[in-house]
Amino acid sequence: MVVEAERAGWRDDPVRFVKEWLGGTPWEKQRRILEALRDHDYVAVRSCNGSGKTYIAAHAVIWWLMCYDDAVVITTAPTERQVSEMLWREIRAIHRDNAELIGGRITTTRLDLAERRFAFGFSTNVEERFQGFHQGHILFVVDEASGVEAKIFDAIEGSMTSRHAKMLLIGNPNSLSGVFYDAFHKERAFWKTIHISAFDTPGLQDGGEESDHSESVPDGLMTAQWVARAKKRWGEKSPRYQVRVLGEFPKKMTDTLIPLDLIEAAVARDPGHFPDLDIDGEPPIMGLDIARYGNDRSVACVRRGPVVVEMSVFPSADTMATTGFALDFARKHNVARIYVDEVGVGAGVLDRMRELREFETIGINGGHRAREPKNFLNLRAEFFSHLRDRFQTGDIAINDDPELISELATLNYTFTSKGQMQLEDKQKLKSRGNPSPDKADALMLAFTPQPKNPLMMWII
Repeated sequence: MVVEAERAGWRDDPVRFVKEWLGGTPWEKQRRILEALRDHDYVAVRSCNGSGKTYIAAHAVIWWLMCYDDAVVITTAPTERQVSEMLWREIRAIHRDNAELIGGRITTTRLDLAERRFAFGFSTNVEERFQGFHQGHILFVVDEASGVEAKIFDAIEGSMTSRHAKMLLIGNPNSLSGVFYDAFHKERAFWKTIHISAFDTPGLQDGGEESDHSESVPDGLMTAQWVARAKKRWGEKSPRYQVRVLGEFPKKMTDTLIPLDLIEAAVARDPGHFPDLDIDGEPPIMGLDIARYGNDRSVACVRRGPVVVEMSVFPSADTMATTGFALDFARKHNVARIYVDEVGVGAGVLDRMRELREFETIGINGGHRAREPKNFLNLRAEFFSHLRDRFQTGDIAINDDPELISELATLNYTFTSKGQMQLEDKQKLKSRGNPSPDKADALMLAFTPQPKNPLMMWII
């Protein structure tokens, strides 16, 4: 008989439970999924084909049922076939191999361990099926989440009000809209996100496409031979290659300023990525985006060379208090220069900082004429274009900040009739359900490009 102390150990260490009790063999990213589910209520996993995401989701279902006396798991996918022949085939296999430990009675898409301990699966065609679950420890597992309609997620969200509810989304990133897409973009701050590329999987980790040892790759996982064929058939820039091999959302949204894969690559970098640059010897530069009250926030960002050192959010306050917060942060990092958003209330902060003369302080009005007016509508568009260039060339490293990532990934742009690039208006951005990009603006200000003529510094 399982005792509570044993259950507590399983809850604390799902990886060990899967390995030692179920005989599973999770690899690195699969272990991260289990740990994320232990530590977070909302977990989203986008991946390539053959990553073993369904395999580990099935183990997560059993782990959840074995950890609590009142555990409920509801699994779903766009079609009945995907429910019964993918996730539940894995669940049935785990139960078959561990029937004595797990116990209960299993059918094609249902596992009953006790009256208040059970799991079942069905397709997503009727949203009412997902309503009414509010008691106990509840886990929702949504397979192939890109294909699930918003109304289903709305129904699931009604049960997420329980204090012991969690949701796991897994799938290929096929769609450029919907809840799954938003979990990695504008809603990213609310989700623990995990990305699995083919080159993260065991068969390709040790050298890319030439490293295939098919006989040693676990069944169902990606092989280097398949990746090589996909590259030849589709091409690296094709949407199919991006989705099925790289686990990336397809790059069809031509109005996205900075693609998510470039943002995540910048998160993965650290100072060691720039061996020819003395990061510690670089003068710290600070960007300061100012807000007064309401939902917008004042944000300061400090960088050394291409590396973001720290980002800080200040509480809503009057001009003098905001100045005080900003100066304290600047002193902490001994910055050499501060670029301040001087639009609106920012002008007062700028004036006070210049009056104190403690730091070199430069005001930036994003609405002013661009330095290259033929190419950009205003300075904000021009400076964000320069920031995008850094992401494209790999000349930037940022913190793993879900809010910053979300803000950067939802910036859109277009062109005027004169061919000038312009960023989406903030009000339109908010009308799409996105917050003001305060952190993104602070980052842009910190990376303000130096003018070709230094005398222009003080008149921009």
